[in-house]
Amino acid sequence: MYKALGQQLRKPSGFFGKLVSKLLLLKNKQFYVKILNELELKSEDKIFEIGYGPGQGIKMITHKLKNCKIHGIDFSELMYNQAIKRNRKFVDRNIVGLTFGDFLTSETEQEKYNKIFCVNVIYFWSDLHTVFMKIYAMLEKGGIFCIYMAHENDLKMKFTIEFNKYSIEKVIDELKLVGFINVSFKFVPGYYIKAVK
Repeated sequence: MYKALGQQLRKPSGFFGKLVSKLLLLKNKQFYVKILNELELKSEDKIFEIGYGPGQGIKMITHKLKNCKIHGIDFSELMYNQAIKRNRKFVDRNIVGLTFGDFLTSETEQEKYNKIFCVNVIYFWSDLHTVFMKIYAMLEKGGIFCIYMAHENDLKMKFTIEFNKYSIEKVIDELKLVGFINVSFKFVPGYYIKAVK
C-alpha cells in the first residue's frame, strides 16, 4: 500500500491518481507562491516547468503575467490532461505549451528559456548530474533555475522509501559542477534553491 502511494506521487494515474492530484493542489500551492517569487518573473520571460502536475503553478503564472510564454513537461498522462484542462484558455492562445513525456528523453534542450523550475520533483531523479546538465543547456545566459525540495528528514515515511533523499549540500555541489553560479538557498521549511547560469 505504501509503495503504491509513493508510485502515485511519482506518476499519478487512474482513480487514485485523481485523489493524489487533489492532494497536490492543496499541498503545493504554498510552495508555488514562494518559488515563483524566487524566479523574479517578468512579462517577457520564457518559462519552463519540469513536472507541472495538475498545472497549478502554470495557472498562477498566466494570471500574473499576461505576455510570457510557458512550456512544461510531465510524464503522467493524467496530469497532462488535467493541466491542459486547467489552462485551456492560455493553451488555445499559444501562451502555454504542455508536453506529455519524460524530461530526460525529450528534446527540450533545443529551446532556450529564461526561467526553469520544479516543485517536489527532484526525489524522482536518480542522476542529478545528467538532469542538471540538460537544464543548464536549456537556459539562456543569466537564466535562473529554481527547485523546491523537502528536507531529507521530512521524507522518512513508508511511502517515500524509494524516493531519492538528497541533502542540500549534494544538490548545490551538483549544480556548481555543471556550471551554475550564484547558487543559494532558503529554508522555510523545505529548501528553495536558486541557481543562475
